[in-house]
Amino acid sequence: MHDGLCITTNTPPPHAPRLVIDLRCLQDPDTATRGIGSHARRIVESAPEPFVGLFDPKFPPLPIDITGRAALLSPHAYLPDLAPGAVFLNPAPMGKNPLALARLLLDPHITKAAVVYDFIPFDDAKSYLDTPKARLEYATALAWLRRYNVFLPISAATQARLVELLGPVNAVVTGVALPGWMTDVQTAAPRHIFMAGGADARKNPDVLARAHASCATLRKIPLVISGGCNPAQEARLHAITDVTFTGAVKPADLRRLFAQAYCVVAPSYAEGFSLPVIEAMAAGTPAVVSDILAHRELVDDAALRFAPDDEASLAVILEEIVTNPARRAAVVAAQGLVLARFSAEAVSQRVWGALRPRAPAVLRGEKPELAIMTPLPPVKSGVADHSAALVAALQPLTRLRVFSQGALSPLAHLRRRSGRVLSVLGNSPHHTRAYELAVTYGSAVLCHDARLLGLVSAGGLRAAAAIAGQELKRPVAEAEILAWSADETQREASFLGEIAAAAKPLIFHSQQPANLVQARFGAAAKYLPFAIYRDAPAHITHTMRQTARQALGIEDTMKIIASFGFIAPQKGIETALHSFARMRMNSACKLVFVGEATLHVAT
Repeated sequence: MHDGLCITTNTPPPHAPRLVIDLRCLQDPDTATRGIGSHARRIVESAPEPFVGLFDPKFPPLPIDITGRAALLSPHAYLPDLAPGAVFLNPAPMGKNPLALARLLLDPHITKAAVVYDFIPFDDAKSYLDTPKARLEYATALAWLRRYNVFLPISAATQARLVELLGPVNAVVTGVALPGWMTDVQTAAPRHIFMAGGADARKNPDVLARAHASCATLRKIPLVISGGCNPAQEARLHAITDVTFTGAVKPADLRRLFAQAYCVVAPSYAEGFSLPVIEAMAAGTPAVVSDILAHRELVDDAALRFAPDDEASLAVILEEIVTNPARRAAVVAAQGLVLARFSAEAVSQRVWGALRPRAPAVLRGEKPELAIMTPLPPVKSGVADHSAALVAALQPLTRLRVFSQGALSPLAHLRRRSGRVLSVLGNSPHHTRAYELAVTYGSAVLCHDARLLGLVSAGGLRAAAAIAGQELKRPVAEAEILAWSADETQREASFLGEIAAAAKPLIFHSQQPANLVQARFGAAAKYLPFAIYRDAPAHITHTMRQTARQALGIEDTMKIIASFGFIAPQKGIETALHSFARMRMNSACKLVFVGEATLHVAT
């Protein structure tokens, strides 16, 4: 059982989940394999289950072990069935597209927790926010950060800067857990001085190179720097001293580099936390650090700290470490006591202990909120007519907002006050915007058609072919889309895949597409019988029938077969005509199509 959330993994999951975690940082190539991804992974691995994981279909897939931990994966933040006292945890709130989370962040009934790493880009905008786009994106993320009500800074230094920028906040300093691959490291005879990750200028490898070059004793010991230094950086450092660059290395090789070091040097100008410092401690190797706030939390011995630009002081510290085994052993013993604070268990307890559930809001018996995205008359659409009748029936039962045509925007999806959102879709371009919003932000979807070829192909043949290819698990050519549009009897794809993944729930008026969605996409869809929405006389008399026939010029003995709806090739017009021709040979009858005909059929 995890303190605070009180959910055990051996307890059957409740019907409604209470925990939501944004997993996108574990997909994003900019964060997945770096410090953010490492910390996020350890948090997720210790998360109480069940939880809903948010992912981005446009990013690379989530790691399989992460997807296996989630009870449910959602491509958007439309999660209307969360349990009371729900908690949303974002391990990377300054990441891409915070707008996608707006529905959760604006919900006053959800506890919103953000892991906070640092504000280095804000404090050194010249280096990190050097374009208007970068500055705007960071400012946007910072504005959304204010919507969280629990903060999990990774260090006291980060917490202090957080308070300076946002004012007083509810914050718990968690630290960062030691990566799993750095446990149980075997000690080894020292061979080199090591710095992990020197590519970023703020990591300050130059001061280490100058200290190494300034001392004859140090020059006899190899200096090794890992990470992706570019050729210009390597050339500059080579000009200062003899240094070996490893480039990016695998965890097993990194373990060896830590274990075989006389000491690990972290000379940074700025850090939110310094993972190489605790990795050095785990390897039984002394950590020598620049005298910045984040490092003071980890290395309390001032004799092992130096000003970031003071190579002379650094050289003195390093020389003592490499020439005095007793001093080195004493440092290792003292720093080893720090490591327990950053075990996976200790960090996990601080993270989840901070997210204690609040009492759920009291239900007031008010009408539920509902927003509907749909075309309405005078749009020439049976869906529009049906929606008009649906709206009239729902008005007495709900607090209803209707968004139609030009009024469609993400607002209804993102505002928690909108309550549930229902997107009404059909197989025509009338529904393009509602479709796009539902796929991007999520909603309940009432789909009036068993295929969406007409809607999807309106967005271009290439996009339609890509969607069909994903569904059929084979390449689909644009020519096939054209052929299917001309003759839907040849169509293989339903084009329902995107909406099946996004809808919560997906509703059809026929069992056939519901079964297809389950079989082809593994998504549960609901079958809701179609309601007759046009008023008809309670009793149609014989006189009324005669009057109608006379008005249309139809003889009393003539049998009428009527088809209602748009008249288009995909409606099976040709088959109906052939069948009618055979029937006419044996009986006086007339076939009447009631509806607007496409140009192709009319001619």
